[in-house]
Amino acid sequence: MNKRNGYIVSRYVSKPHLINGKKYDLRLYVLVTSFDPLKIYLFKDGLVRLATVPYTTSKASLKQRFVHLTNYSVNKKADAYVKNENTDVLNSKSKGKNKDEGAPTEAEVDASKLSLLQLREEFKKMGCDYNDTFSKIKDLIIKTIIAVESPILTCMGGSKGKTSCFEIYGFDVIIDAKLRPWLLEVNVSPSLSSSSPLDKQIKTMLLSDSLYLIGFRLLDRKKLE
Repeated sequence: MNKRNGYIVSRYVSKPHLINGKKYDLRLYVLVTSFDPLKIYLFKDGLVRLATVPYTTSKASLKQRFVHLTNYSVNKKADAYVKNENTDVLNSKSKGKNKDEGAPTEAEVDASKLSLLQLREEFKKMGCDYNDTFSKIKDLIIKTIIAVESPILTCMGGSKGKTSCFEIYGFDVIIDAKLRPWLLEVNVSPSLSSSSPLDKQIKTMLLSDSLYLIGFRLLDRKKLE
């Protein structure tokens, strides 16, 4: 390997957990409102981003991006990409009159992006323990934030700046065949643009919750006057 900048050395998870035979990863949204004391919030929903071609480890597939990469920026160009048109994923369960009425439809599950509610339903079908998996994911998130707590506090000027800022992080996590979560990367200022009704709903709720938690309040012009 040439000694120059620009390399990322990573370990490939060759046996990922699959949905309908396709590889996927999770985009989870984490709000940190303070590093000293440490305060971490995990948003109740997120995005499940699927590859658009069934997963295989055959040598012939190694250069097929739609098999191995789950990035939206890659898969949106695939002919098999299906936009999730669901406009009320977060509230679908509360509107159903019976226990099955709020479950995602077959068309929604075939989409190339799902919500965590839809992922929970998929886990249920496969007999997987969703709550146990997410308990491990929460542990992964906490340890990741603790690992960078010291250098971030130094950049903030120590305890003097501990309440002067906040950050929304985009955690990308992949789950392997044994339901163990692996951290892919952490994004600072993750994309909040919307490419579908599903994206728009989840990210609007994310921003609303975040602004509420940091104490942002709209100006009451009458009180000001």
